[in-house]
Amino acid sequence: MWNMKTLKDLVIIKEFVPEKIPDFVGTEPIFDFVRWNLYERIASGLKSFCLLCDNRRFYDAFLIAGNVLEVCAVLSYIKDKKTEKERLENLNKYLARSSAGQLLRTLSWADDLSKDIVWNAYESGLKLFAPVGEYIIKNLRNGKTDRENHRDILDKLKYRDGSNADKKLLINSNYVRPDPQGYVRAFSKTFDKLDNGKFEIMYDKYCDFKHVNIMSNGVAAETMNEDVIDWAIEIMAVLVLYLQRYGLEPMDD
Repeated sequence: MWNMKTLKDLVIIKEFVPEKIPDFVGTEPIFDFVRWNLYERIASGLKSFCLLCDNRRFYDAFLIAGNVLEVCAVLSYIKDKKTEKERLENLNKYLARSSAGQLLRTLSWADDLSKDIVWNAYESGLKLFAPVGEYIIKNLRNGKTDRENHRDILDKLKYRDGSNADKKLLINSNYVRPDPQGYVRAFSKTFDKLDNGKFEIMYDKYCDFKHVNIMSNGVAAETMNEDVIDWAIEIMAVLVLYLQRYGLEPMDD
């Protein structure tokens, strides 16, 4: 049975009314599209979290909560910098990391790009990665700019022939890999008064649950502990407070 504080936190989450999601037609700035897409994912996640809690599906609810925290941290990473230059740079870094991850997943589907379905997916991912990859390229110390080095590597990645293993090695060796924990650490640091040290701890627990089978020793028992979901409810209520104070301003239709 939940205590009064947990019940109050759950009411805060349930009563949250998100801003109206704009209808995008494809001509809007990418900055607006990405941040509203992330915002919509958070709003949908909070609804799912409440529904799962009401039905006592605590393990699933905790996984949803961890994902909501991660997406909220990404939203903050993109929009909460002080200058437009910093915000655009972080947006490009996020897009580069996401598209690099997509390329690596596609390359893992097969040993090469001989199948049309793999090649088409890879080619689409490369088009997303090409304009932004320079933002996450490692310092190669060869006298060239990040853009020049990125273009050199693209010249090696753009061909259909060759092994997928070699292409994956090129990406892993030359670009900074995605770091979801990094987004959460930055979010925790930016809003330390809201966080109170709990964001990173919860995110670590979420990663443990996500990557360890529920039937492993000790995991199933812990998911039945209502203290764990009480903790998640408290943090989701804090995220609602963040969205209410620092969320997105409504856009004109």
